[in-house]
Parts: sequence; C-alpha cells; structure tokens
Amino acid sequence: MTPSVAHILGGDPPRVWSFIVTIFGDLAREDDRYISSRTLNRLTAEIGVKPEATRVALHRLRKEDWLESAKFGRESHYRLTNKGRKLSREAAPRIYGDTFDRPLWMALYDPGSAAPDGLRILSGMCLVAQEQKGAMNVALDHPLPQWMVGRLVDQDVRSAAKNLHQRLQTLAQISDLSNLERVVLRLSIVHEWRRIILRVPDVPDHVLGDGIALRDLRQSVQHLLAVLSDVSLDHVDDI
Repeated sequence: MTPSVAHILGGDPPRVWSFIVTIFGDLAREDDRYISSRTLNRLTAEIGVKPEATRVALHRLRKEDWLESAKFGRESHYRLTNKGRKLSREAAPRIYGDTFDRPLWMALYDPGSAAPDGLRILSGMCLVAQEQKGAMNVALDHPLPQWMVGRLVDQDVRSAAKNLHQRLQTLAQISDLSNLERVVLRLSIVHEWRRIILRVPDVPDHVLGDGIALRDLRQSVQHLLAVLSDVSLDHVDDI
C-alpha cells in the first residue's frame, strides 16, 4: 500500500467486496466490458489484499448477482450484471455530482396522523419536498441545528466525513505517482467518499450545515477526482 493510498484509507484496508464494487462502479458502469482477474488482483494488492481474499469477494458478488464472469482463454474476467450496473448508475449522481438547491420545508403535523413522505426528525416533525396539507409548513432557508442533523446522520458517518476531509486536505504531492498508483488512489478516494455520501440524506449540502461539513468535503473530493480524471479502464488493462 503506497503512502498516499494508506493516508486516504486511514491505514486500514477496506472490505474487499466493497472495494471491488467501487472498482466496477468507477471504471466500468457505463458499458458491459469485462475486467480481468489479473487486473483486479493488481488493484486489490495495492491496498494490501491477497488474491485469495479477492477471489472470495468475487464469489460473493457473483452469488449476490452483482457481477458475472466469463473465461477468455485460461483467465476469468468479470463485469457488472444488469442489476449491478443499474445500482451503480443510480448511485453515480450522488457520488460524482454537485450539490443542488431545491426547496425544502419543515412540516409540523399531527403526530397521531400518518407521517408525510419525507425525512422524519421527530414524531410530528418531518422534512418534505412540498408543502403538506393540514400541517404547518416552514420554509427551510437556514441550516438545521446540530441536534436535528444528529437525527438524520449517524455519528459514525459525521466522524468519517470530518476525518476524510482532513486526510484529503493533508494529502501529499501526487504528481509523481505511477499509472497504477493513480488508479488506486482515485479508487480509494471514491470508495471512502461513497461510503459516506450514500449514508447521508439526499438533501442540499447547506441544509446539514456545520453538523456535517459536506460542502467542503465534496469540493475536496471533486478537485482530486478532476486531477485524476485521466484514469480509465483502458489504462488499467494496460498496467
């Protein structure tokens, strides 16, 4: 594991199956091309994973209908199933996209009635995308107080976001990395960010305010991914 990758991952290898999901989601979600087992082993070896563990993870992902495999010559190759590709594409806007502003309301409704479709904070209190009949609707123009953010985002996610932002801010010079190191660094950044953003409610970043500094973290992630934007599956297969 290179110092830059170890820095991003916090020194600990991620779960192998989850990292492989990141590999396919970042490098192979837009088409049905395969990635060879040799390439996958090279990538996972760079985060300290042995081939046996990669093989077990690939078997799990096949069993869960995330990946499918085929043999070309004597080597196994893998690609996303229709299910895996669909889920990867659905997650992509949240992982790679910008934050967006949209109207939100705090609906204060009768706790004894059915809750509206939205993000429940307390009984009788919910974030909604449109005003609710029979409720007091308060336009959300300011960040939520931290205690409300705590109801929506688990403490471990808030801590992970803070720690990742610090690691990204203190990442050393990356211009002298090899092609393989650039690929794995990008995948490591995407992986750590994916594990955070997909556990955060899909609301504009400013709504969560200082409870979780998502806007600053997103900007750091997008800057580094732009620097590493030349990474592609073609480059990986040539390693």
